[in-house]
Amino acid sequence: MAEMLVVTDAETAIGFRLAGVDVLETTPEGAQEAVEGIIASDRYGLVVVDEGLMADPVKALERVMRGRDLPVLLPMPGLAAAFDHEADAKSYMQQLVRSAIGFDIKLD
Repeated sequence: MAEMLVVTDAETAIGFRLAGVDVLETTPEGAQEAVEGIIASDRYGLVVVDEGLMADPVKALERVMRGRDLPVLLPMPGLAAAFDHEADAKSYMQQLVRSAIGFDIKLD
């Protein structure tokens, strides 16, 4: 069970497939059910979920994950967040750093 899977939309899936990663394409409406099926299969050790499909997969799947250590669910910012024209790149990077390490840092 050392495999990795990325759950994302069709547009983002292309890049991950080119990198040789297993991908499951889904929509926001089908993401919850798709990830629940993946968890039940015991095939993957790491499941990366596009936040555009499911904002907080760990919380959304808390009932299914109860008492389980694997797979590890990792939320990933989607393309919509990366290319949001209303938010500038600096604030987006600060948000990523804050979520990764838990602290704000000043970017010059």
